[in-house]
Formats: sequence, C-alpha cells, structure tokens
Amino acid sequence: MADKSAILQQPVISIRISDELRQRLDTLKEIMAAKSGEPVSTSEAAKQLLESSKEERLEFVNLLSEPTDSLVKIRGKADAKLPLSQAEWTLVAYYCQQGAELFANTGQTDISFESLAGILEAFLAVYGLVSKQRKRGPMAPYLLTNLPSERKNAAKPSEEIANDDVQRAVNRTIHTLQNADSETPRPIHTARLLYMILDNERFLNIEKLNEALRPYWPILWRVCARGHYLRHEEPLRDGAFWGADSRLRNPGSLPSFQEGEYRLEFHRGPETEFSVWLYFPGRFALQYPLFDYPRIAELRTILEGLDLRDTLIFWEGRYFLASTWFDEKEKVGVDLRSRDNGIRLLFHHNDWQAIKSLFRRGWQAPEVVRLWNALAREYGEL
Repeated sequence: MADKSAILQQPVISIRISDELRQRLDTLKEIMAAKSGEPVSTSEAAKQLLESSKEERLEFVNLLSEPTDSLVKIRGKADAKLPLSQAEWTLVAYYCQQGAELFANTGQTDISFESLAGILEAFLAVYGLVSKQRKRGPMAPYLLTNLPSERKNAAKPSEEIANDDVQRAVNRTIHTLQNADSETPRPIHTARLLYMILDNERFLNIEKLNEALRPYWPILWRVCARGHYLRHEEPLRDGAFWGADSRLRNPGSLPSFQEGEYRLEFHRGPETEFSVWLYFPGRFALQYPLFDYPRIAELRTILEGLDLRDTLIFWEGRYFLASTWFDEKEKVGVDLRSRDNGIRLLFHHNDWQAIKSLFRRGWQAPEVVRLWNALAREYGEL
C-alpha cells in the first residue's frame, strides 16, 4: 500500500527576496497581527500579499513602511482641506487603534473616554455608508466581538447578526462612554472597529468617505499621533509648520510664575521643545526640570486628576508614580516618584496646592498655550 503522506506532502519552495520586499512582508505581518491579536508568519503574509488585488491594501502597506513620513504628509493634506485616500484614512485608523491599546495597563494615562466615543462615532459614519449597500455585512459578527457584550446579541446565531445590531451596540457603547466616571472600564478594543471597516471594505466614492470622516479629524488625529508616539517614541514633527508661524519660530522670552516660595519657569529648548523648571524653597534650593512634552503632560494630568480627599490613592503613569498620605497637620499630601531616575518628592497638602496653582497659571499664558498646542499636534493625546 502506497504511503499517503508522500502524496499529501506539499513541496517546500525556498526563494531569495529583496530587502524591500522583506520589509513590506514584515509590515504586512504587523498589520495582520494587529487585527487578529496573534503572531503571523512570513509565509502567511506572503500568501495574502499574492492573493490581494486591492490597490488600497498595497498602498496602505507602502504607507506603513514609512509611517512617520506618511502621517506628516497626511496631516499636511488634511490641514490643506485636501481629500485623503482610503489607504490614508486606514493608516490614521490603524494608529488610532495603537493609541487606544498600547500601555493600557497604566490606568491613569489611558486614552480618554471622549476620544474612544469620538472614534466610535467616526466608525458609525463610515458604517452607515456600508449599511446603505446591504443590510447584513459579513463583518458584522466579528465587529460585535470587539464591543461590550449584551444578552440580546449574544443569543443570536452569527448568520442572523445584521448591520443594525452593530449600530445599536455601538450607540449603546457611546452613551456609556459619554456618561462614564472613574470606575467605568474602558472598552479599548472598540477602537479597532474603524480600522477594520476601512481595511476590509472598499469605498468607491472617496468623496463620500471624506465627508463622513472629516468632522472627526481632530479626534482621530490626536489619537493617531498618540499611537505613533507610543509605538515609535517619536513625535510627528513638521519643520515647515513651525517655520511658517513667526510666533512659534521666535516666541521671545517665556514667562515665570511665583506661588509662595515656589517658582515655575518656562524655557525654550532645542528645536521646538520647551522645558519646565520647578524651583523649591529651602537651603538646598532644589531645581526640578522637565524637558519634554510627554513628561510635562503626565505631570499636568496628575496635578489635575489626583484625588486629595483620601489617603492610599495610587497613581501609576508611564513616567511617574504617585500616592496620597496624611501629613502632620492631618491633611492629605502627595508622594511623587519619577520612574526614570527614582527621584522622590514628598509634598505636604499646601505645597501640592501651590504647585497645582503654578501650573494652572502657567498654562493660561498665551505664549505657553501657543507652543503647547503646536506640540500637541505632534505628540497627540498623552
């Protein structure tokens, strides 16, 4: 009897590929893994690349091979009110997914509820274009798996799930996000929906697609820029933008502020960054510098968000750890520690309030706000 394994065995073909094609395959593996959550082999990526006839997919892979340059150009087109291609919108949505899901275990620096709701509203606008073509799309059951489960849809067979089931579930999730409090869990995987629909559906009328998504550009961009920074640790810098505005190029001297014995100074750093220097009282005259946007942004978030009504409240960010404690006057103070260098600052209640007041006053200064907003478009929501 012949050996069946010899008949069924597929031949293995080994070929040499260029560095450019290998980079494209690595990029496609990254895309496929982001959708499935599972690692993807090079052969699987090659199979999809060979079978794919969608020009949008190939354009998307090319855009993702140079993501920083691609996103800067996309932002330039959006600023000029020019339409984006489907592949360009897909790249923005891909980095929105990254912005929502990366570092999600650091609770206090998660993506905001407002941004998650905005991404879902953008998804509904695009999904409405699909729903006009057919009532039941093949993606509907899979889209629902990325939304908070509900009993009605959970009991339905997948073949009976229709587009309006997805729309109802998304609207319910948006309502939850718009009425969330600090205890509400963030459904971060809902940010996948926009990327998935843009990557899998073909929109022949690109004008309609741009009309649907353009109102959500500010929210999508700030999450996209966040995702790019968290993924690549690099801002989406645009020298032409800074050079075009003389107030950004030459802002003059930046202000300083005094609150009791504490002082806050702003200094322009190299290129476009600026630094914040916090001066402490006492015989050591401690100077505490913060040199970049991400760390300054996180400290501002802690100053505004840390609850001083009780002790044993912990805050875990990417750059700082903080907790509350009772000082000798039985008031709640703050223990702040830098992850980078381990420097620990123990603030009494009144000290912390003075620092908070300094930062609030600092970000009311027009020169600071102008520079800060310019940096925010490069770093995103941090």
